[in-house]
Amino acid sequence: MKNYNRHMFPGGNTSKGFHSFFGYILPQEDARRIICLKGGPGTGKSSLMKNIAAHFYEEGYTVEQHHCSSDYHSLDAVVIKGLNAAVLDGTAPHVTDPVAPGAVDEIINLGICWNEEGLKENRKEIIQINNTLSKNYKMIYRYLGAAKLIHEDWSSINAEALDNNKLLAFKEELKENILGTIPVSILGRDRHLFATGITPQGIITFIENLTEDYKNIYVLNGSPGSGKSEVLKYLIQECLKRGMFVEVYHDPFIPERIEHILIPELSTAVITSNEINKKQFEGTQIYMEDFCHKAYIDSFSKEIEYNKSLFYSMTDKALTILKDNKALHDELEKYYMKSMDYGKLNELEKTLLQKLLKLHIEYKTS
Repeated sequence: MKNYNRHMFPGGNTSKGFHSFFGYILPQEDARRIICLKGGPGTGKSSLMKNIAAHFYEEGYTVEQHHCSSDYHSLDAVVIKGLNAAVLDGTAPHVTDPVAPGAVDEIINLGICWNEEGLKENRKEIIQINNTLSKNYKMIYRYLGAAKLIHEDWSSINAEALDNNKLLAFKEELKENILGTIPVSILGRDRHLFATGITPQGIITFIENLTEDYKNIYVLNGSPGSGKSEVLKYLIQECLKRGMFVEVYHDPFIPERIEHILIPELSTAVITSNEINKKQFEGTQIYMEDFCHKAYIDSFSKEIEYNKSLFYSMTDKALTILKDNKALHDELEKYYMKSMDYGKLNELEKTLLQKLLKLHIEYKTS
């Protein structure tokens, strides 16, 4: 069986602040081992996880790399499928502590690898940068919150233009195309994450990676309020009623909305091309405007264009501040990096790898 390197975001910078789906990285009931890394910025957490991911991918495992929305080049977690093991960053803003210490979870503290005296010398600078980062994140979320208010107005115009009878008929037709005659049975399971992130590097989406080997891809194209999330929520419920597992990828701007769903058992994905990712995807194309009264939307064309302009102005400003924060965070990391004992860090990495290799041996011999 082919192994994959899958990429996603377990948390996001949203219009409602930082939103975490860390509980879905590897649920306790599925986990054999969850290793929680503690330590400041620049202490090697992300590099360690990248090394673990590369090692086990080479061993033939499918590996999930969960990226950080505040720097998508960094990792917040790694999951080794098959081993049912995860290594994750347990520091703010997604503080994670053991749920079942020893039985499932354990903590590795990278803080033992730094020279505290060196950090104390730069105490003032570290505190100042942390304070600025905190203030900037509040500003980022205010801009995204303001963009959401504009977005609601834009969305409401399209929602009022919807022909609900047409939309209902389409939902039933799509359900039949995907699920056919599969009967209602036991309740299935869902998993919630982000495929798209609002990051310092811009809007980053991994949905093409996640659907790389999927045979059936439906693409919902449409503006906000045109019914995309409603269709996806309906399909999720219908799949769950039939005992299926569904990967649910949330909108990075408004996290209660759904952006994409994946149904691995059917090798089927229903994804959206929207105002956030602004991507064109390959697959069976569905245009949500076909379920709207075009004349109604046209009558509000000036208001829509004005809302779009304001919306992207606000989100672009948030992205600019995120980029500034990334530069500040890089400065903060330098203080920790120059105080690190990399010999100790390498020993910790070897210890961690040995723990996971033990699971690997057990898996191969079981």
